[in-house]
Amino acid sequence: MTARPISSAEPVTGPVAGAVAVPVAGPTDPHATVAELAGQLAGAARAGDPLDAFLYAAGMVQAAEDRLAGTWTAPRRLARHLRDRSGPPTAPPAGPPADPLGSALDGAVRLAVRTPVLHKAVRWTRDLADATDELAALVLDAAPLPSALYRRLFRLVERFDAAPVLRRTLGPAVRRPPSCFCSFDQYPADLAELARRFDAARPLPAGLPLLVVGVRTSGSYLGPLLAAALRRAGHRAVAGCTVRPGQAVLPGRERELARLLAAGGQALVVDDPPVTGRSLAEVAAGLCGRGFPVDAVSVLVAVEQEPPPLGPYRVVALARPDWEVDRLTSPGAVRALVRAAVPGAADWPRMEVGPARSPGRGLHRAVPVTGHPADGPPVPLRVETVGLGHLGRRAAEYAALLPGLVPEVRYLGNGLMIRQDIPAAAPVRALDAARYVAARQRALAVGDDRSVRLVGRGPVWEEAGRLFAPLFGRGAVVLRPLLADPMTRALTRAARPYVVDGRTGAERWAGRDGRWVKTDWAEGAFSHLDLAGYDPAWDLAGLAVAPPHQAGSADEDAGARYGATDEDAGARYGAEVRSGYERLTGERIDPARWCLARLVQVQAQRGVAERPPDRWERRRASARAVQEFLAEVYLRDLPAAPTGADGPGAGWCVLDLDGVLETDPLGFPASSPLGALALRALRAHGFRPLLATGRSLPEVQDRCRAYGLTGGVAEYGAVLHLPGRPPVPLADRDGSEVRAAAGELDGLVADPLARWTARVSRRHPDGRYTGLDRRTADRIAAATGTGVVRGEQQTDFLPPGVGKAAGVRALLAELGDPGAVPVFAAGDGPADRELLRWARLGTAPAHAAPEAKSVARVSSSRYQAGLAEAVATLLGHRPSTCPRCRPPRPSTESRALLALLALPEAGPPGLPARLLRLACRSGELAICGGGRRTG
Repeated sequence: MTARPISSAEPVTGPVAGAVAVPVAGPTDPHATVAELAGQLAGAARAGDPLDAFLYAAGMVQAAEDRLAGTWTAPRRLARHLRDRSGPPTAPPAGPPADPLGSALDGAVRLAVRTPVLHKAVRWTRDLADATDELAALVLDAAPLPSALYRRLFRLVERFDAAPVLRRTLGPAVRRPPSCFCSFDQYPADLAELARRFDAARPLPAGLPLLVVGVRTSGSYLGPLLAAALRRAGHRAVAGCTVRPGQAVLPGRERELARLLAAGGQALVVDDPPVTGRSLAEVAAGLCGRGFPVDAVSVLVAVEQEPPPLGPYRVVALARPDWEVDRLTSPGAVRALVRAAVPGAADWPRMEVGPARSPGRGLHRAVPVTGHPADGPPVPLRVETVGLGHLGRRAAEYAALLPGLVPEVRYLGNGLMIRQDIPAAAPVRALDAARYVAARQRALAVGDDRSVRLVGRGPVWEEAGRLFAPLFGRGAVVLRPLLADPMTRALTRAARPYVVDGRTGAERWAGRDGRWVKTDWAEGAFSHLDLAGYDPAWDLAGLAVAPPHQAGSADEDAGARYGATDEDAGARYGAEVRSGYERLTGERIDPARWCLARLVQVQAQRGVAERPPDRWERRRASARAVQEFLAEVYLRDLPAAPTGADGPGAGWCVLDLDGVLETDPLGFPASSPLGALALRALRAHGFRPLLATGRSLPEVQDRCRAYGLTGGVAEYGAVLHLPGRPPVPLADRDGSEVRAAAGELDGLVADPLARWTARVSRRHPDGRYTGLDRRTADRIAAATGTGVVRGEQQTDFLPPGVGKAAGVRALLAELGDPGAVPVFAAGDGPADRELLRWARLGTAPAHAAPEAKSVARVSSSRYQAGLAEAVATLLGHRPSTCPRCRPPRPSTESRALLALLALPEAGPPGLPARLLRLACRSGELAICGGGRRTG
């Protein structure tokens, strides 16, 4: 099963014209700079390849225009935030756009580009854009590169090389690969079809001016192709430009815009397949704000399903069945390609071609093919789309650098690849997966981590910063770029950068006879979700959040090896992947770096997984990442808690989760440094913490496993958890009746993790989840004979006789200590009242409900700060201030993430002090050079 290496002198090709040789001197970084692209453009021109020359030139224009427009400055982000607060731009403005700050920034850009320093860069970029338009016409016509255009391209490259101001201003700008030709399988022919459909839907005079507006990034490629298709259809006055949402159209070209408007010109907006259509609507509204009538603005897009609603704007759509890729992957076309491209396939008596399928939005489609030679075993192959030109050649290039680790590539051309197909007979072992990541890091090493330059373009570090934005409240638009983003950028910066795989989930491996190969090795290096990164923790975390047992694996040995439950198996598998990589490379992955990579991977699974995780799975997986981070930093050196009543102990302590040990401003429940330190102090001083919560049994199991706890009461006392033992239900019925009743009402959803109770929320159109109104809750409770506990995001329905105090009594009996009274309890809700009254010291944080406060000692602080204050009352000193409970000193990276997680632990009153601490930790991380962790 060893893949045949592809040498630089050996094309990845059969007899099909158009397949190309693949150099293997080193990997191509998909995030190339303008300076690098200039050399590659010259090479494509020298080779007479109009398609690659077009892709290189369009990428240079995109990167240069982004640099000149200053798209991702903090003031522009603030302007967009202020504009977003007024709602999405689904309707055209009646007059000039009500965005004074954005208009002022656009004015500053217009003034800046007239300065001598930038004027030269602007002129060069426009000349390059004109040449890109000519290349687009050649691509549509499949015409050779004429000598005049060849010389023009070389003059542009020579101008760039000879001008220090161009090299200094534009050279370092980074191209973002286009989703349209990297992920969505679009072809130039699709733009020709969109132009034809536009003409059919709206016949216009040939001389009427048209302005094609491409929404960057994909619009930098699609716009010139659409403009060329319109010119080929007979339109004589077609101009083009690109724009980011929120930017002015044609800045510095006001006279051209005025002439176009005076002549009654039309504007055509083009982008890659949309989801919500927000960017398209925003650009269309901006055009109306610049003077275009609503009926003069059209949106032309390919769509995978139905086009999104775009208000009053005319939409010309190309549905998925009409895409060019559907013709190229039809059974007849695939059969002809394989017979022509694979040696010997022309003589096969029979060939089976399976249906084309795509795992999800923006994921390449694949067609299984099985050839049946007359005198040999069947030949399993797979025809896959990989992207156009050099954007797709990366697949064969990387395969040549990873022999034996990926399937053999038989052919690559016209955006299609034929490769060996290997059935997935067994899940990949943790050490083998780690070995692949380590080998890839060596083989696909690049010079620097360019994700740090991709500000505003969704790299891994920026998505991590976005996850923490809710912690800053209304100040997030300012505080996140100042405090969170620099920290996450430093934490995720690679010490030894390489072209990451990006999609390492268990469903993307195949193996047999004890050997595995990676079946999807090139797509994830760039995704329509962006998520650029160069850090091996990103690839390793992909395995941790989607381990084999969660991918539908039938391997019984793996389950037996990694534990009795899926959760145990997943946690141990992720730990083995990480430790295996560390042993193989000598590179330590800091707990903070590991936590961030896992958090972002959980969100990324929505776009790249075979079965995207639902809201509850994402919340639980994210919560586990933070739990294990806090446990590794603060609890790893403590001895294991005893599993029964025997052994030393100062007494039982019972903790509530929501609002006490955890809060959920991040969109998932998480503790904080003070919460973890309070837990550590209790364990270090011999106390034995237990959990008593309304949360589901699986969530209690997660926390007991991560924090080393003896057991817990789940679902308000309806079921008990004791590690290593089956669950102990106490309720005489489950919550199925309530879930069925809720399922009959529109907008209500039930938490699938809760079994013995029912946790029901109302999902609003804007994506918010809230508890039920009193009338609906009472009606369901009356119909099902259940009790009600109301919360902000959910309403819980409990079987009769269920309660936390009763659950704790039963748990203590199961632990061999019947009749024991907890020495300490902390809770904040009405459901905790009986438990707080029963404990010797019942405590409640300052934000607790009146019912809890009436029977408890009330702390002066909220949330985890309140818990820490209560534990200090029990111990006689603050947690972590004595030698016995003082934790090991965390690393610089971990201290930074701890400061970020600490923001909500005391509520709004404690925020200023914690922001100051966060600023100090961020500065400390910058001084210490986060991300340099080798040896």
